[in-house]
Amino acid sequence: MRTRTFWITLAIISVAGLQSLMVLGHNPWTVNSNSALVPQPIRQAPLQTTTFALGSYYWFQIGAIGDNNSYNVDSANITMRTVYDQVRNDAHSYWVGSLLSTGGFVQVGYLNGLSTTGQPYCCAWFFETFNTPNCDCPPIIGPEGSAGPIGSWHTYSMTHTGNGVWSFYMDGNLLGKSPLPSERNYLGAGATSSGNQAPAGIAEVAQASDNKDIIGPAEFKDLEIRQAGPWHQMPTGVSHCCFGYSSQSNLLNPYGVVEVESIDNDFLAGSNIPADQKVVGQIPPSTPLWPTSGFPTITSFNFIDRNGSPFTPDWISLRDPGTGNVIYYTHYMSQSIPQSSSGTYTISYAYWHGVNVVNNTLVSSAASSQTIQGNVFSIPVRVVGRFYSLPVSGATVLTFLPDSTNQTVKTGPEGNATLAQLPPGSYNLRVTVPYGVRSVVSTSVLGPVNISIPVFSIAELLTIILPPITVAITVVLVALKREHARRAAMPTTLPYPIGIPAAYCGACGKPLSPTENFCTTCGTPRARSPQPSPPQQVPASSSAPPPPLQ
Repeated sequence: MRTRTFWITLAIISVAGLQSLMVLGHNPWTVNSNSALVPQPIRQAPLQTTTFALGSYYWFQIGAIGDNNSYNVDSANITMRTVYDQVRNDAHSYWVGSLLSTGGFVQVGYLNGLSTTGQPYCCAWFFETFNTPNCDCPPIIGPEGSAGPIGSWHTYSMTHTGNGVWSFYMDGNLLGKSPLPSERNYLGAGATSSGNQAPAGIAEVAQASDNKDIIGPAEFKDLEIRQAGPWHQMPTGVSHCCFGYSSQSNLLNPYGVVEVESIDNDFLAGSNIPADQKVVGQIPPSTPLWPTSGFPTITSFNFIDRNGSPFTPDWISLRDPGTGNVIYYTHYMSQSIPQSSSGTYTISYAYWHGVNVVNNTLVSSAASSQTIQGNVFSIPVRVVGRFYSLPVSGATVLTFLPDSTNQTVKTGPEGNATLAQLPPGSYNLRVTVPYGVRSVVSTSVLGPVNISIPVFSIAELLTIILPPITVAITVVLVALKREHARRAAMPTTLPYPIGIPAAYCGACGKPLSPTENFCTTCGTPRARSPQPSPPQQVPASSSAPPPPLQ
């Protein structure tokens, strides 16, 4: 009976545990740690390379390069803002680099690529050296996130340190060096400067299968050089477009570069910038980027969201409806603006977290200050229990924005939180509940909307888990009670009495007591006296013993 009760109890508790596991497995959220990711060593091309022998891939470069006033450079650096963009089995990089007097090449910057397992590998510093344009010289790539966070500014530097060895830095911290004289792919003792070449700041799509990638645009500024003397700003910048390909093609380079309006040595390079598109293999003529000219009219742009709160786009572009000319800004207070032929400009782009949030809005070319409302909004979120709709306090809501940045909020006593200043897009809201189950809710939003997220909180879990456990305990208690009652109902029986057999003297027949070893009458030893055989042991029975024989 005890064994049967044990197995019944075990079975019930097992079912309860399985049911609990089924609940705990609802909408799992797994966060993969990327600390162990290994980047694919995709080569970034040298400047002015026109051919590669690496299958049917393409390399697209766009950026700014110096003129002959920036030759014979032994050091260069540039400041760049970290951007994130989706790669397609290739790599996107942003760097400062230069050809060397020996025909070699050096570069340093950051890239977005893929890991060896095909996962995104975002925002890592890298440097690369080529002793010849087509050498087998894979890049040195830092840990994922080492050039982050998204939107941050970092300065990348390269400098000749002697005997043909170059050192590479990020924010003044040494990243590594080019090969030493005793090592493979050494640049050569003569690789001490750029010779009759100038450094460039470049955005690049490397090892692409077509020209469909969206890259940046990234903002570059303060391209500085050293020519056997002190550091100084590169005085002149012109556009630079380059291709790498393995076979002739009719593909166009869709990427462009433009100077930020009226600011020297500050430019955007990448997608969504007008491009002088040329077929692969054709190099478009260079256009001047800086020095720029200022204009007497000064204006300020104030951007507000749907709630009237200010926000600052990464960059904006204004198009003159009359001439089609486009100007770009990344700073919005007290900016020089040329007069439009019609007196107005149309805002074509205003990028906020990788999304255009202002389109075809007219602004004046004469106003000293103007306010523009963007399609940027806040989303009130309420986290409630799935069964009882009770507010869940202390829940954490995490979501990723289109540019891969994230926003985290925590619910208050009423289960409410607000995700602030989001652009339109698709979002996965990842909810972590205290003592509850993590949940993921997917939603697409084009404007302000209230979102209610049902979750399995502690109340729901207790509702699901406690009943089977309570049933199991009840069954055990009932079984024990019944067993106790059954035993209490059984009649009490005494053991069957066992009589002590009588002993007699074998000589005179006198009865002997159990302690007598000799007959006290005749002296005969007890051992010589015949003893009656012991009676048969009768097992105890619940029935009454039979009556004695008459």
